[in-house]
Amino acid sequence: MNYQDSEQVIHDRVNLGRLVRKLEKTVQEEDWDNTNVSSRPTWVKTQGLLQKMRYARKLLSNVEMYEDSPYADSDAQYERLRETINRLESVVKERVALKPHRPAPILPTIPTPLFAIRATAPVPLSAITPSASNSAGTEPISPDESTTITAQDLLLSPSDTATMLRAPSSNPSVTLLPPNLPSSPAKSTVTGTPAFLQNSAALQEELSAQLAQMATQLKRNAIHFADSLDKDKAVVLETQAKLERNHDVMQRERVRVRDHRSKSWGTTWLVLLSIMVAIVGFILTFFVIRFT
Repeated sequence: MNYQDSEQVIHDRVNLGRLVRKLEKTVQEEDWDNTNVSSRPTWVKTQGLLQKMRYARKLLSNVEMYEDSPYADSDAQYERLRETINRLESVVKERVALKPHRPAPILPTIPTPLFAIRATAPVPLSAITPSASNSAGTEPISPDESTTITAQDLLLSPSDTATMLRAPSSNPSVTLLPPNLPSSPAKSTVTGTPAFLQNSAALQEELSAQLAQMATQLKRNAIHFADSLDKDKAVVLETQAKLERNHDVMQRERVRVRDHRSKSWGTTWLVLLSIMVAIVGFILTFFVIRFT
């Protein structure tokens, strides 16, 4: 294991302890009994906690994989951390779990079509025209025989139906099809719109508004950052000009100090040499006067 892996293991070990303690504190402080499980924020918060627990498991596996300590204390500590993570995960899943519920049925909300009601209504015997009865060759039915007529006998034959369609009807109430037949499916379609489609449309509008607001905020941030960059660029250019001027001044001062140093050293050596010559001349004069 190289240096980077060892540093990563140390960071994972520290982050694992902090994350487990933070999860314990969050689960203990949260009032799970009074939490509305069906609310969307609660479900999102629960999923966030479960994601953090999965990340804690990943850190624990990484630390155990690169663990080089032969002692049993580290194994016991990792086992306690694993048990703590399992316990917290079970608590969150049991108390705050999004239970699936069956949506309300849509079929009862759809109204019954009007043409079906009219089609199932019984046709009175008086509605049958005499021409249809004569064309079919039927005889008048006595009251005793009318009670024994079956449903099959009440149906019209194809020839009777054609005769009734060809004959002009003076009473609009005897028309077989209702006049407002196309409007009934449209009404049922409008009233039978599912609730989740309306919720989806509202959610889509809300997301569109949020995206527009985010785009406006991003545009403002971009303008602000551009202005800040322009100001920083002006400051950098001004600082660069000052540094260049200081560099030129320092170059001139360096040349002047060099020249002054050379002159000062020459003057210093000249003074020292003059003092030495004066001392030597004084000593020679003293000895000449002394011995003569």
